[in-house]
Amino acid sequence: MADVDINKAIAAQTSDADLSQMSRADEIQSWSQDVARERAAADGLELGADHWRVIEMLQKLYVERGPAPHARLVSNMLNEAFEAQGGSRYLYQLFPGGPVTQGSRLAGVPAPHDAKDDSFGSTF
Repeated sequence: MADVDINKAIAAQTSDADLSQMSRADEIQSWSQDVARERAAADGLELGADHWRVIEMLQKLYVERGPAPHARLVSNMLNEAFEAQGGSRYLYQLFPGGPVTQGSRLAGVPAPHDAKDDSFGSTF
């Protein structure tokens, strides 16, 4: 857990859950849109409005719920949020490296442990 200003916590009279959220919010404070743009450019992506919606959603999920236990959970939430645009197919067009894996990296949040499994090899 990142360091949380104890004075802020006492002043806010927060619960343990709120302290965890404060801690996670502090963890991603070093993230910036410029950093995300640089990382995306290195991946050959130019971030548009829907990219930012996915990134914001991933950050919000992380702050509110903590690290996701499984990539499928995050993937299902993203698919539901972007169902009108085409769900998973659309998300993979936005993030060819995987909406959960690449999206989390660009959002500055930890990807679930099972977000990428290299043991399956790759396709050509």
